[in-house]
Amino acid sequence: MSVKPVMSNDNNDVVDDDSYEFRSGSHDFENRMHKFNMSFLRALAKPILPAGYWSKNRYSRHDEKTPINLTFDDGPNPATTRELLVVLEDEQVKGTFFFIGENIRLYPDLVEAVHKAGHIIGNHSMTHTFLPNLTRKAVEKEIDQTNQLITDIVGAGPTLFRAPYGIMDKRCAEALKERRMSTVYWGAMADDFRPIGEDAVVSRIMKQIPGNELVVLHEGRHPSQCIRSTREIIKRSKDLGFTFEPIQ
Repeated sequence: MSVKPVMSNDNNDVVDDDSYEFRSGSHDFENRMHKFNMSFLRALAKPILPAGYWSKNRYSRHDEKTPINLTFDDGPNPATTRELLVVLEDEQVKGTFFFIGENIRLYPDLVEAVHKAGHIIGNHSMTHTFLPNLTRKAVEKEIDQTNQLITDIVGAGPTLFRAPYGIMDKRCAEALKERRMSTVYWGAMADDFRPIGEDAVVSRIMKQIPGNELVVLHEGRHPSQCIRSTREIIKRSKDLGFTFEPIQ
């Protein structure tokens, strides 16, 4: 005869174990639905958006897995950037940071720290606005101001650009081509700009690997979630035999 364990909730009320199984199943269902939604969005977006870099979506050889590109949006941020550098140094991983110009102005020392640590810095616009709503001149200003800020700090301008919300139009693509910059889109995402918790972030990302090795995480809003999920994603990916490389 088996006896179900007695469990309690945060208020120390006794709760039947079936309810915990249901909650766990609910979270797993949400994460699976997230994977489906992301697959649908990528399939919809790729034919519509201008050309750019998505996940490699392939294996280099039958015995060699595609390296993971670990990327971070919306920094620099004092609540996350230095801690992420510690995690990446501990794990001997190089990442790609897409910085917002307004944040660069506030925290130039963090930009310099990321650069000195050997990571790649990309342009994530000046104000993180929805670029298709802007005029061509305003789009160019979003790109150029951020490029200049990065150049003033590290001595060279970025060659990578990720549009806010992952969406841009032909005018932006033309402006980037004129500046010899490459567009970077997205692969595995977790909606981690919301406080969904470390476990959900890790689960959602790992369910999309392999096949979407371009991983997008977000700095700033939920520091502990960002830092802890980054470390765990790296650990689990290494356990599966994956390596990491920045976007060049």
